[in-house]
Amino acid sequence: MTEWERARRRYRLVHDLAAAFEKKGPRALADRQHEVVAEYGDLDRFLRDVQRRYLTAAYTQLDEVIEQASGDPKGAVADALAAVAEAYPAFRRLLEEYTDHPALAEGTARFRHAVLSATGVDPADLTSYRPNQEVKGISHARKSAFCAALRPVRAWLH
Repeated sequence: MTEWERARRRYRLVHDLAAAFEKKGPRALADRQHEVVAEYGDLDRFLRDVQRRYLTAAYTQLDEVIEQASGDPKGAVADALAAVAEAYPAFRRLLEEYTDHPALAEGTARFRHAVLSATGVDPADLTSYRPNQEVKGISHARKSAFCAALRPVRAWLH
């Protein structure tokens, strides 16, 4: 087996399990535990892979909003996190369910530090942030998704 084949197999498994998780909740992982163990060795490694994929998307989105940001860094970071939550709702829900899992602690701390260092905004402080005005190009749905996007981040950071 090549690394390429392994990467593709894991990609499919992660996305399939996240979609199943949306329908069945934690039972989806229990039902397919044998696949997780066969591919990752244990749940910890699987969860870290889901987190890595989700946070990679968040870092990418943050780069984009930093490049295009107005004078509202909190709004820009909030929009980036909300956009990722919209793009990957199954990953967000899965990570939210396992928020307190010790395997996710290191990635969460690294994400918080990276966002704070790059933007001056602590994602933990965004849980009560509400933009005062409409931001051009940000849909109402995205603003509505903001609190949902921060649930895993808020839980991870406290």
